[in-house]
Amino acid sequence: MIIDSETHVLYRAWPIETNPSRSRVEGFTWHEHSGDLLADEMDRSGVDHTFLISYDGYDVEWFLRSIGTTPEDFVTGKKYTRAAIAAHPGRFWWFSALKDPRLEANLQGVRDDFDDGAAGLKIFPSFLVLDADDPALMAVYELCLEYDRRVILSFEDAHPPETASVPEFFDQLDRVLTALPDLHVQLNHAGCVDPLTDELAVVAAVVNKHPNVWVSTAMMGLKWDDGTEYPFPNYQRRLARLKDAIGVDKMLWGTDWPHLAHYMHYPQAVDAVRRHSDFMNEDEKQAFLGGNASRFIGDVETAR
Repeated sequence: MIIDSETHVLYRAWPIETNPSRSRVEGFTWHEHSGDLLADEMDRSGVDHTFLISYDGYDVEWFLRSIGTTPEDFVTGKKYTRAAIAAHPGRFWWFSALKDPRLEANLQGVRDDFDDGAAGLKIFPSFLVLDADDPALMAVYELCLEYDRRVILSFEDAHPPETASVPEFFDQLDRVLTALPDLHVQLNHAGCVDPLTDELAVVAAVVNKHPNVWVSTAMMGLKWDDGTEYPFPNYQRRLARLKDAIGVDKMLWGTDWPHLAHYMHYPQAVDAVRRHSDFMNEDEKQAFLGGNASRFIGDVETAR
């Protein structure tokens, strides 16, 4: 079984008509990347399931404004994602994005999403301007445990001093996982550090300490410096370095589709590992490509 640990569906992102500095090479600037297209890409690549993460422009508003755009430039969201899930039953596990948990209405929104079949939550502490162990987030984690749901954390775009730094986020995460050892957590983008740097030690120290935390490898460190050079040598180097630091059993294969689709065709994302990751044996590849994600998601079957 092959499971992609990070995908999205987009109607449009940074539409070329209102963002002329963007390139048509980035397909999502001018055409839809729908659930139908994602399912077809999965079919031709032999991918069985994916974690499908929904967020709208207001969930990532800080990032959009940091690059000179606004929420209206990101045309997608929960309703659009749920329509894709309904059209392809059995293929996608849905993760909704957490809005400010200090507002009771947003906590009720989490409960509603769980009741509607969400497998868990995607949480951006830096966009919420909250520490990872802030009491408001601790209450959300406890809600996830109550519903037996999963957490996807991303420490991307940390902007100290307004937010914690990435190392500080990991200190906070250590406290979260110590207090809530049954919470299942996926860290996106290799923990938002580049595995080719010494910062990897910050990730390894926490991940190796706690059994219920896994690391997704989509756009590790939020870097892609291979261009279209298949089988992506720098990506392979990062995978190998991450494996040495945390072991293959904590690694989840992911693509962040469609954000890298202008560099990497979806079948290439799978075959780069299946055919070219020589630092893994076949059992390790099976674990990385799907077995570990299956352990992370566990019995959350109602969400597919």
